[in-house]
Amino acid sequence: MYLLHRSSIVRLVILAGAMTMIWVALAACGASGGATASPAADRVVAVVNGHRLHESDVALVRAEKRLVGQSDAAPAALNEAIDRELVRQEAARLGASADLEIVRQRMTDVTAQLGGAAALKTSLGRAVMSAAQLRRSITDGVLREAAQDAKFPRVVADEKAAHAYYVRHRRETFTQAAAVHLGAIPVRTEMVAENALRRIRQGRPFAEVARQFSIDPESRDSEGDLGLLLVSSLPGPLRQAATSANLGVLAKPVQAGGIWYVLDVLARRPVRLIPYAKVRARIQEELTRVKRATALKAWLAKARKQASILQK
Repeated sequence: MYLLHRSSIVRLVILAGAMTMIWVALAACGASGGATASPAADRVVAVVNGHRLHESDVALVRAEKRLVGQSDAAPAALNEAIDRELVRQEAARLGASADLEIVRQRMTDVTAQLGGAAALKTSLGRAVMSAAQLRRSITDGVLREAAQDAKFPRVVADEKAAHAYYVRHRRETFTQAAAVHLGAIPVRTEMVAENALRRIRQGRPFAEVARQFSIDPESRDSEGDLGLLLVSSLPGPLRQAATSANLGVLAKPVQAGGIWYVLDVLARRPVRLIPYAKVRARIQEELTRVKRATALKAWLAKARKQASILQK
């Protein structure tokens, strides 16, 4: 059976095509040790410019790779852990630090993208990674970004590059899809749906009838208000009804996936291109981040050759 939930609401992200939050948090991070091993058992695996790198550092890199669906091979993880240590040392030299408010927001974003706290716990369990490890990873990812900003302040994306990016990606990234603000009362039979609809016609508020009849606890708690939904996310019969009928409560219940719905079409939003002026600053900020990350990667290649690295 198909039951609409508030969690089916798709939020439009202006820079959806540029990156995912998990990759921002993890692929750009530098884990600062302290995985699952106790200090006594945390073997030193390398010494980088006099700073010890532990087995837990490598274990954490491997866990991050598993979390984003990449290979967790130990040799590659050790090399990445060494690079991260070099970035931490450079950040300290530059006086760069991680903004804890950004860390908190990244944690929130990752949790939301994975589908909530329960889904995050499941994903971390599969990756054999703790929430504390994830927070440390994100903290060091934010630190890495702070380091590259401090090291390459003159590396910026200009307005011309931002506009070119907008033109290339305006269809898939900067176009808001059609959406509908929908109220719904899901019930199990057509007879119950007709009964609920009759009460609304008799003057009972939609919210009150939703609380009485809805078989979905989430919909019941929200008094039937599902919020703004992408039209494309709706099952066929609901999509057709929500886009073709006049605003207001539909005259007849609609069946979809074995469930009957009493629908209230509250508002519609057509397909709309987001104006360049509204996203220009965000595009320049993201492109600048990418350029600085590329510059930092090039610096790392040189720093590694010049560093004193002793692997145990």
